[in-house]
Amino acid sequence: MTWRDAEASWPQPLETDRARVLDPDSVGVAISGAGGAELSVVLFRGGWADVDFIAGLDDAGCLPASDVASASDFEVRMDKRVARVFGVRSGAQ
Repeated sequence: MTWRDAEASWPQPLETDRARVLDPDSVGVAISGAGGAELSVVLFRGGWADVDFIAGLDDAGCLPASDVASASDFEVRMDKRVARVFGVRSGAQ
C-alpha cells in the first residue's frame, strides 16, 4: 500500500508508512496473481481512482473509475475489477 500526502511539496512522494502522511489525498494498492496478472488501484479523496491492469499477454489497460460516490460504491467496483483481472470475486476463498 502507498499513501500520498496533500501537504507534501511537489512532486509528492509515495509513502509506504501511513504515519508519515499527515493529510492523505490518495491511497494505492497493487495486487498480483497467477500468470503475471496484476491490478493497480489508486483511490483519490476527490472521488476518482486510477485503475490499471494486466490480465494476460493480450489483455491489459485502464479501467474506468470516475465519480466514486461512497465506500460501498468503491467496494462494488473493486469486486468487479478483481473478477475482471483475476477471474474471481474479491473475498472468495
